[in-house]
This record gives sequence, C-alpha cells and structure tokens, in this order.
Amino acid sequence: MTRSFARSAAVSIALSLGAVACGGGNQAQPPAATGNAAIDDFNSAPAWVRQSCKSYWGDGGKSRVCAVGSMAGSNNIGLLKSGAAGRARTEIARSLQVKVASLLKDYQRTVTGGENFGKAASDEQLVQDTSKQLTDMTLSGTEQVDSWVGPKSGTMYVLVQLNTESFSDAIGKMKTLDAQTREYVVRNSAKAFDDLQGELDKARQ
Repeated sequence: MTRSFARSAAVSIALSLGAVACGGGNQAQPPAATGNAAIDDFNSAPAWVRQSCKSYWGDGGKSRVCAVGSMAGSNNIGLLKSGAAGRARTEIARSLQVKVASLLKDYQRTVTGGENFGKAASDEQLVQDTSKQLTDMTLSGTEQVDSWVGPKSGTMYVLVQLNTESFSDAIGKMKTLDAQTREYVVRNSAKAFDDLQGELDKARQ
C-alpha cells in the first residue's frame, strides 16, 4: 500500500465516521441513567408503557379501550404476565362499571321524568347490579396485545385491550334490559368509551 493511498483511505474513513456521528446527533438520545432500576426501565420503555396505551396502534385508539398493568417481584414469567394483565383488566372494569351505571341512570331519568328516578331503593340497586353484570360480560372480550419486561427491574408490563364491539355484543345478550334501554346505551357508548379512555390515561399519570 502506497503512502498516498493509505492517506486517502484514512481520510475516507474519517469522513465516514464524521457522517455517522452527525447523523446520530439528530436522533433522540436515550435518557440518562438515574441509578433507580424501575425508573430507568420506565424511561426507556416502549411508548405504550410510558404514554397513553393508544399510542401502540397509532390510530388514536379508535373502537377500543386499553390499559397497561404491571407487576414485579417474581422470577415466574407466567405469574408476572397474568398478574399484570389482571391489574389492567381491573382498571378497565372499575371505570367501565361507573360509565355503564351513568348511562343507565341517564336513561332512567329520561323515562321517569328525571326527578322521580331514585325515589325507590330498587332503582339504584337495579342500575348497580346491571352495570356490574354487563361489565363482567364485556370483560370476557378483553385480550392481551403485547408485553414488555424491564431489563433492570424485571417489571412486567402488559397491554390489554377491550374492543367496543365486545361491549355491544354483551348488551345484546342482556335479556334483563328492554330494547329501548339497550338501544340507548349502545347509541351513547362511543362517547362513554372516549371518556373512559381519558380517565384511564389520567390515572396512569
């Protein structure tokens, strides 16, 4: 190899390295380590863990409600996964039951003239019982979409989604609801699910 050729090769390599360095400078840098395993894992986790779970699909979370559950403290992957998924479903169930009860109350107030609803003790009990039953039926349609384990803390994160079609299907099977009530709940469920997702996102912040 001649001295001239070696010098040219060195220059080419230096320019190539410089281009790579410049390109890397435009990319997002990983967050600085804090020394806390759980925090460091969370900071480097997928967007659906750190932000709204809707970011997983990139379509604004249309036609679905999602939640992320987490669990740590075990070397059993199966146990961690089922525990984290269970917590995600619990979050969905808790908020969903409140939303369903609200829809039922709104409808009952409409058909009873508003101020008359709730006069009988059985009114509130019927709403609560129906909303719980409907929520339990709906949750059977949830599914685990993805999971991620923090490499430092060993925390398992599981993404669970509930398709709104499962909710409509569950309502159709509720024989204790008359046709008008079912129609009202289904018709207003889209906004209710949007509100529900917003509340789930706030709960994680």
